[in-house]
Amino acid sequence: MTPLDPAAAQRAADRIRALRDELASGEVQAVLALTPEQQQRFDEWSRARLEALAQQFDVDTSVSQKRMSWAMRIASTLGALAICAAVVLFFTRYWGFLTTGVQLAIVIPTPLLLLVAAEYAARRERVRYFTGLLALVALASFIMNLAVVGSVFNIVSTERALLAWGAFAMVLAYRYGLRLMLAIGLLLLASYMAAAYTAQMGYDWLELFKRPEQFLLLGLLMFGLSIRLRHAQNSDFPPVYRLVGSLTFFVSLYILAEAGVASYLPWDPQTIERFYQFLGLLSAAGAMWWAIARDWTGTVNIAATFFVIFLFTRLYHWWWDWMPRYLFFALIGALGIALVFAFKRVRGRMIQVRKAAA
Repeated sequence: MTPLDPAAAQRAADRIRALRDELASGEVQAVLALTPEQQQRFDEWSRARLEALAQQFDVDTSVSQKRMSWAMRIASTLGALAICAAVVLFFTRYWGFLTTGVQLAIVIPTPLLLLVAAEYAARRERVRYFTGLLALVALASFIMNLAVVGSVFNIVSTERALLAWGAFAMVLAYRYGLRLMLAIGLLLLASYMAAAYTAQMGYDWLELFKRPEQFLLLGLLMFGLSIRLRHAQNSDFPPVYRLVGSLTFFVSLYILAEAGVASYLPWDPQTIERFYQFLGLLSAAGAMWWAIARDWTGTVNIAATFFVIFLFTRLYHWWWDWMPRYLFFALIGALGIALVFAFKRVRGRMIQVRKAAA
C-alpha cells in the first residue's frame, strides 16, 4: 500500500533500507538460505520500491541523504529566522520616516503575498524547504501586521491577537505539513487560553506567565490531543503534540516546584513547593513508564530528563549547604549509576512483556 504522506513514505524507505542491510550480512543469509533467484527478486523489488518512493515523495534512501536533508532543514529554518530578523530590523530603522498610508500599504498585503509565494513553492517541491521558510516569514509578517495596525489606529492590545496568530500558524501547519509551524501554533494558542483565563480572573492578560498552573492543564490537553486526533495526512504531527504538551507541562511544574508563590493554591509557598516537587518526580516517572510501553521515544527522553532535573534539584536543596562537596558529588554519581541500573531493569521488563504479548 502506498503511504499517504511523506513521513510515512520515509519510514517505509528506512525499513526497506534496513532490511537490505540485514540481508546483505552473512549471518542472516546463512539463516534464511535464500536461493540466487529469491535474492535477485528481493533486490529488484526493493530497488524498484525505493525508486518509486523517491520519485513520488523525494524520500532519503541512504544515510548520507538523510544527513543532507537534516542540514537543509536546519539551513532553511535559520534562513527564515534571519529573514524575519532582517525585516523587523529594517522596518524599525526606517519606519518613522514613512507616512501612515505607506505603512499600511506595506504591512497589509505582505502576509498575503508571502502566502501566495508559499503556495507556489508548495506546488513545485515535494520536500518543502522553501515552503517552510516562506510560511515562517509569512507568520512573522502577520504578527507585525496586527501590531502595526493596532499601533496606527490606537487599538487597545488584547489577548485575541494571540488567537489570530495561533490560528494562522495552525492553518499553515496543516496546509503544508510543517511541524515547526505546528509547534509555534500550539504555543500561541496555549498562550491565548492562558491569557484569556488570566483576564477572566481580573488580572492584566499580560500576566499570563505569572501563574504557571494554567499551563499544566494546557500541556495535558495538548498531550491528550496527540492520542485523540487521527492524522492520516500528517502522521508525524502526533509527536509534535506530545513534545509541546510534555515540555509545557514539565516546565510549568518545575517553576511551581521552585516558586510556590506563583500558585493559585491557598497554601503557604513552602507547602506548595513540596507538593509540586513530589508531583514532578511522580509524573515524570509515570510518563516515562507509559511512554516506554508505547514506543514514544521523544516523550521518554523528555520525561527522563525532567525526572533527573527534579531529583538533582531536590538533592541540591537538601544536601548542598551541610554536606562536604566531595561527598555530595560522590553521592550524585552513585545515584546516577543506580538510575542506570533501574532504567535497565525497566527496559528488560518491557522487552519481556512484548515477548509475552507476541
